[in-house]
Amino acid sequence: MSYVVLGSITTAADTVSSAKKDMTLMQEERLGTSITIANYHYDRIAGPIYEIHFRALNNGNQVIRNIDKMDVLLYHGSDTPKLLRNGSGEVGTNTWKMIELERDSGWHNEVINPNQWDPGEYLFGEIQVNAYEPTNVDLLDVILANGVKASTTTAIYRET
Repeated sequence: MSYVVLGSITTAADTVSSAKKDMTLMQEERLGTSITIANYHYDRIAGPIYEIHFRALNNGNQVIRNIDKMDVLLYHGSDTPKLLRNGSGEVGTNTWKMIELERDSGWHNEVINPNQWDPGEYLFGEIQVNAYEPTNVDLLDVILANGVKASTTTAIYRET
């Protein structure tokens, strides 16, 4: 009987220890994750359709592997924010899309960690919106899957 009790206690202790270790690793990863929005602007494509482009820098020390899980929040004036999931980025889809990842040096070749956002790399994203004059955007948030986000309150400007 004592072997059964001892075995159960050991199993429970191992489970708790493993869960605590996983939580610690997740917290360490989150602490090492940092992104900033370097700039963003908009262009009118045709009629009421606009493209909003943003450029974000991974200035942390963690590789961001799940770009497909990133969200973008777009605030316009006092409107409810638009939640945009990763997707095609086309009008009416409430999505954004990644255009490319690039190092600050302009090096485009993704040799190390292809399709993952490495420290020191910029992510270029695009959003298409319809019937939207984005000159009054108050805020653009880029939110990673682990909850880390970058925000800007700089007014969007038209690229010339």
